[in-house]
Amino acid sequence: MANRPLSANRREVGVLILGWLVVAILVVALSKQNLSTPGLYYDEAVSGGLAKDFVTGQPHPHMSNVQPLNVFGRPFPLFVQSYYGALKSWLLIPPIAVWGATLAVLRLTSLACALIALLFFVLAVRLWLGLPAAIVAGALFIADPTCFFLGLFDWGPAVPPLLCRCAAFYFALVWWRTRKAGYLLLAGFFLGLGLFHKADFAVFLAGTGVAVACFYGMQLLSVLRARPSLIAMGGLGFLLGSWPMLWRLPQIVASAAPRQVSLGEFKEKLQTWAALYDGSYIERLMSSGGLFGEMYKHPSNVHSLLWLVLPIAMVSLLVICIFPQRSKERRVAGCLLLGFILTTAGIFVMPGAVRIHHAVLAYPFPQLIIAAACTFLWQRRSSKLVQRGSQVVIFIAIVVLLASQVQAIRKTDQLLGETGGRGWWSNVFDDFCHQNADRADLTIVSLDWGFNEQLAFLTNGPKLLEAFWTFPLFKEGLPPLPREPQNLYLAHPPEYSLLRYDLTYLDAARDDDRAEIQPYSDKQGQIVFYTIRFREQ
Repeated sequence: MANRPLSANRREVGVLILGWLVVAILVVALSKQNLSTPGLYYDEAVSGGLAKDFVTGQPHPHMSNVQPLNVFGRPFPLFVQSYYGALKSWLLIPPIAVWGATLAVLRLTSLACALIALLFFVLAVRLWLGLPAAIVAGALFIADPTCFFLGLFDWGPAVPPLLCRCAAFYFALVWWRTRKAGYLLLAGFFLGLGLFHKADFAVFLAGTGVAVACFYGMQLLSVLRARPSLIAMGGLGFLLGSWPMLWRLPQIVASAAPRQVSLGEFKEKLQTWAALYDGSYIERLMSSGGLFGEMYKHPSNVHSLLWLVLPIAMVSLLVICIFPQRSKERRVAGCLLLGFILTTAGIFVMPGAVRIHHAVLAYPFPQLIIAAACTFLWQRRSSKLVQRGSQVVIFIAIVVLLASQVQAIRKTDQLLGETGGRGWWSNVFDDFCHQNADRADLTIVSLDWGFNEQLAFLTNGPKLLEAFWTFPLFKEGLPPLPREPQNLYLAHPPEYSLLRYDLTYLDAARDDDRAEIQPYSDKQGQIVFYTIRFREQ
């Protein structure tokens, strides 16, 4: 492609950008329901709350490990947890400053980042494998149920590291084409930024790094020997992106108790992995109301065919790797297979990496593998009849796969529309937050996990307390609730109570003549949470 006329390259880039714009407009239009459904999730709200605190200059109580910096008298978020940088909050600060702290702004910002990741991805694939592969890979990327819904709800958060992977992929390929050091600096910067976002990004770095070294190491070595300054340039970019995480990485490693993955954890990882590739994870998550222990107890009616097509594509690349018609095919096939296998294996051996935002670290390897296999098989030299037959099969397989993914998205969205989100994901709690957003006369006290971060993001007036963090300190029993009328206590029903303290207080309130207990139910009549308030004596 490097020897192609400049006009042809520009034409292909124009086609991709125009196609991307059409897809972006379509995705935003289709996502209208999801700007309010399901409701805001606790972990989803953390990044938005920290960004809002900086914009308004009025900090709210957050999780104990949150680490802000004082910048011009405002709490600028640096770390959300010890292993988790505040990159998502940085991305949210400009839109919140312009349009305010709303759920629509939070999710549209996430969606915009996912769509930018898609643009970087297709441009990179075009450079590496050509325009047809870019179109196939991009279609598989945006139609994947996990990419589609995580791009909106961004639980994890999963979108910032995906954006970092795709941007680094693009800039690394541009550098390889042009040998301009600035692009290598940018590639290193985005890889470092991915590590800063969360320490588990190291799994992707290790798996991909080994794969690239195995199949492109000699070519890279010859270039770097001729220009050693390039090593410094790439390393500088990586340091610029990751230095806050690198600074505390020894502390993270030292504080992490070494342990092996238990049998139960390994089983949950297998279930997560299977639900990722059959497209049912988000539907299972929403159907169970966020209860991970309930996700796999019932069959899902959502299925995409990625679980079937991906292994076939991997076998095809393995055959191409063993019997290549061109040396480029062997390097591409081997690099993709090894990178995907090593990254997936790394997720399985990493303790605690049991959720979808861990498993999706392997993306966009699956989309690349399928696109590469289709491209190589489509172009493979054989008799005219065999070649035409194989091309028809490839075309039908891609269409059927895309149709199954779109159907999985439709069924999941249908569930969300019918329920408004269940349990911890219910939009009933968002309505409660909006109703009390400016109530400066209230003190809202969370008796269980799952309330405070949504309140911090969606309200301005009430004073907020997460009382349950202190409950383990009381060895002789839970303290009585203060009975001031301005206090409003929040509790879950038994099925959604995480720490169970709130259930004790609920039972006590039912026997108290001064206590007023109000249930809040979703569209299907299931109780999502309770409020407890004490009347004046």
